Amino acid sequence: MSGISTSELASRITAYSRGSDHPDLQVYRRDIDKHNWERFGWWIRLIADLGHFYGDKRILEIGCGFGWEAAALSLETGATVVAMDILPSMIDGVQQCLDDSKARGENFKVEALVGDVCTVDLPAGSFDGMFSSEAVEHVHCLEAMYDRCFTLLKPGGRLVIANDSNAYNDEFRARNMGMWPERDESWEHAKWLATEVRPVEHAGTKPYGAMREEMIRAVQPQLSDGDMKKVVHATAGLIKPEIEQAAAKFVAGGTLPVRPELSWCRNPETGEYAERLLDPFAMVDGLRAAGFKVSMQHSFRRFPLTWLNHMPVRALNKLIFRKKALFLIVAEKPM
Repeated sequence: MSGISTSELASRITAYSRGSDHPDLQVYRRDIDKHNWERFGWWIRLIADLGHFYGDKRILEIGCGFGWEAAALSLETGATVVAMDILPSMIDGVQQCLDDSKARGENFKVEALVGDVCTVDLPAGSFDGMFSSEAVEHVHCLEAMYDRCFTLLKPGGRLVIANDSNAYNDEFRARNMGMWPERDESWEHAKWLATEVRPVEHAGTKPYGAMREEMIRAVQPQLSDGDMKKVVHATAGLIKPEIEQAAAKFVAGGTLPVRPELSWCRNPETGEYAERLLDPFAMVDGLRAAGFKVSMQHSFRRFPLTWLNHMPVRALNKLIFRKKALFLIVAEKPM
């Protein structure tokens, strides 16, 4: 354990964040300016402890964003952290931050990698551990992710997942479900994403509903406006081949699909979800089916609430989730 102080962590990660002017990092840089560093240090130590990440190990971060947690984890643990994201724009920014840090004499033990966790082509047993913080709600196939992680981990290695996009939390349900229609229908929202959030990633972005309509019109141009509206609505949550198949079935007199309640806001080209709502219990079941030994916990920091972190009763966990959305899943590959 490195025992890095809060002030040193804040100083070094803040300097890291200033190492790139990439426009897609602007939101993250604003977050850094108002960050609670004491809580951030606690959070990094918690992830490190849960994953057993300390020492000369190789750790994969899934969905690294601009890489500040990867950099912090490397400082805390001494491990080498591979910061992976599916978006080239994110990894461009991470690499710029790392290059700038190196030029200043700060050599983070971090490697930047563009990759999709469901398909990334790396040798089996490449990593001693893995973690993902606030990213798996976007993954296009959780089951494929679980299988790939199981393959990439060494026996005894741990995958730590932290997320608050929790289907059992009323606040997050309302927030996400309120956002989804905007992402699906609003051109103004698409413009906001392209100007205020990530100009490179979202350049030329369109509402998901408009994208589905283009796909449907390309294969079924004879649809009336009314029928088109029905098919566009019903195919939310599907990807292009599924959308085309559903439209063809409808034209032939078949029924339309029912869009999934918790995960219908989805890019029909890439399959990426716009912050779907996750069921922590279903995730535990899916990880177990992939071969992991799995536990789930909460993230209370202070006694006596810490007694609730390892609550074994499902019904009580649901009650806790209504008040505190964040959940932590630890999945260990058996020896």
